[in-house]
Amino acid sequence: MKNIVSIGEVLMDVYSENNTIKSEVGGASFNVACSIGALKQNNSYFMGSLGNDEFVSPIKDFVKKFNVKEDFIQESDKPTTIAKVTLDENKERFFQFIRNSDAEYSLSKESNEKLSKIDFIHFGSATGFLEGNLKESYNELFEFAIKNNIKFSFDPNFRDKLWVTDQEIKNFKNHCQKFMDKASLIKFSEDELLLLTEIGNQEEAVRTIMQRNPNALVCITRGCEDTIFGWKNQINYVPTILAEHLVDTTGAGDAFISNLISEYVSIDVDANFSTEEITKIIKKSNMFANQTVQYLGALSFLEHLN
Repeated sequence: MKNIVSIGEVLMDVYSENNTIKSEVGGASFNVACSIGALKQNNSYFMGSLGNDEFVSPIKDFVKKFNVKEDFIQESDKPTTIAKVTLDENKERFFQFIRNSDAEYSLSKESNEKLSKIDFIHFGSATGFLEGNLKESYNELFEFAIKNNIKFSFDPNFRDKLWVTDQEIKNFKNHCQKFMDKASLIKFSEDELLLLTEIGNQEEAVRTIMQRNPNALVCITRGCEDTIFGWKNQINYVPTILAEHLVDTTGAGDAFISNLISEYVSIDVDANFSTEEITKIIKKSNMFANQTVQYLGALSFLEHLN
């Protein structure tokens, strides 16, 4: 089993729908760490900072329940970060962030001995490029990966409530570029693909990314339609399995990349893998993501894995 680290935020998703409020443990990076842990193909580590309030207990329960290793988890003297999630009539989500503890994570506190056991890194934080210790740690871990030839994945997880002005969005795009150029796995939503390439034709946009990073597997998740992936300068389409009962799409992208990472690392994907072999793991990842949208919250589905 390989050691996979996901760096970023853990938070509470506070849902508001039909005048009802409910809280669920979430955070893009924590979602990935829990899902990889639940799959049990590899050792999953979360690299982030917990809050000091009543939410820390349920978060720690999830750490244990879903086999997440605690070696890189730090604790903060600030409250837990909150994401207020509003669901529309199509169960699509809109976020408002109240940022606190996630910004406090410091890579400098980790020993070289612990860092030396990392085999793969997932950079998927929605808040990783915001100011704070986490941003510095995010960049330090990127440099560590490059220096030590450690493969990594990148999911920008753009949130329009965090990056509002033209200058802020420009800064976000600049932060993303070096990760896009070096990652072994890259996952975008359709909106993120357009934002980061400024190319309306999706196939052309994927080809542009592959030209800059020819060794990467590039995936575009397109909701209930399909997943586009670019591999060896070819564009391919894998249909999505429609959910029998759509409840909440919040964790679909995180579930997809979690399964993709776990498969990619387990079978040690390299340049010799065929398009047919990649298609198989994309199908598995679509099926895994299909399970999460049938439950409220990004992690509830892990209790019901097939």
